Amino acid sequence: MSLKLFSEFVSIQSVATDKKRHGEILKAVSFLKRELELIGFKVVIVKNNIGSPPLVVATYQIQCDRLITNKCKTIGVYAHYDVQPEDPVLKWKTPPFNLTLKNKKIYGRGTADDKGHVIQTIAAAKKLIDTNKLKNNLIFIFEGEEEVGSPNFQELINKAKKEVGKADVFYMLDFGMETSDKPEIFFGLRGLIAFELTLFTGEKDLHSGVYGNRVYNPINVLTNLLSKIKDSKTGEIHIPGFYEKIRKPTKVEMGHLLLKTQSDEALEKEAEVFSTTALDKMHPWLSSKIYPSFDINGIYGGYAGEGVKTIISYQATAKFSFRLIENQTPDEIEKMAKKFIVNNLPKGVKFTLKTLGKLEPFYNDVSNQYVKKTAKILKDYFGIDPLFSRTGGSIGAAAILAKTFNKPLILTGFTLADCNIHSPNENYDEKMFYKGIEVLENIFAQ
Repeated sequence: MSLKLFSEFVSIQSVATDKKRHGEILKAVSFLKRELELIGFKVVIVKNNIGSPPLVVATYQIQCDRLITNKCKTIGVYAHYDVQPEDPVLKWKTPPFNLTLKNKKIYGRGTADDKGHVIQTIAAAKKLIDTNKLKNNLIFIFEGEEEVGSPNFQELINKAKKEVGKADVFYMLDFGMETSDKPEIFFGLRGLIAFELTLFTGEKDLHSGVYGNRVYNPINVLTNLLSKIKDSKTGEIHIPGFYEKIRKPTKVEMGHLLLKTQSDEALEKEAEVFSTTALDKMHPWLSSKIYPSFDINGIYGGYAGEGVKTIISYQATAKFSFRLIENQTPDEIEKMAKKFIVNNLPKGVKFTLKTLGKLEPFYNDVSNQYVKKTAKILKDYFGIDPLFSRTGGSIGAAAILAKTFNKPLILTGFTLADCNIHSPNENYDEKMFYKGIEVLENIFAQ
């Protein structure tokens, strides 16, 4: 039954970045509403005035007077129903929106990120409800814009604040495990701020023979500016004040982080790159976990067609982003970046700077009682203590949930390292799919 539902869900092309497929987004919302109401949930579809993908909020209330028994809790679960685009389609070995079971892997766009966790959540709740073993109230929060940075999540969650605020703890199911026998709980996410910078030196392209050495080339100016932001040898960011407020891991946290290592060779194989680099020379694998970073995501300008066109372009554009650590805020980094640009551009070069997205970093105390309870549930199921890890990625809803409701937020999940999220041939390990349902049953019944 779970696999049949999973197949139907994956067939819905809920790609949030593609406005032409907004109908598929609404189809996914209808699917969730139907399936949740079938098992007894009260479902509210939270919308805004601009027609962004709705938030699905579903609640299930058991017969329990917590003021008398003090036994039942309200457990909140976050996951998202939107998926990445399927490009490049020719790299897929199976049709991206047709669920395919092959070599004990469940293939399809969104299987791992994050529709698998959505279906597991519904399946676990259904099993407990059907067998009368559900011991806690449930609140499910399914977002439709995670893959585009959750730009409307704060607004939508505020509209459901009264209901969602009843949760005692939130579980964010958008993570995975290194191997099938090593469960993980994540206690940190990096934040993000992304920019689009365009430089202008005039009104038209110019002949490089006539004007070379006499006018500024915006591509040269842009690449020179960007090279000043990050030291190519050490990897350090040279924007004044950038590192001043960052929070460093405690000894306890470092003890956890040092238990999960990765060799340069393993990273080269996983990422399919020729060599690696590291900001932290002593613990290279932590360079993308506990430090902020800067990356140029795209750059263009001038002529890039066939043959040669010897021009000096009048404009050049770069898209770049910073990953942030606790105590760094996107707003502060935005001000620092703009000041750095102004101070390092030649006079007569104009620019526009657009901020494309902001996500706050997230941190959770590993000594929290709900973290400990979850760790015990995972240990009892897998027979081994879970690893406490950090990820270098960003999820906008994490900090928003934590700050809005001031409740513990536990990050975990059941996909494996080879699940190819955001890539062709995305998949969910078949055994882990069913194991995840069983673990969630234990969490909901705690």
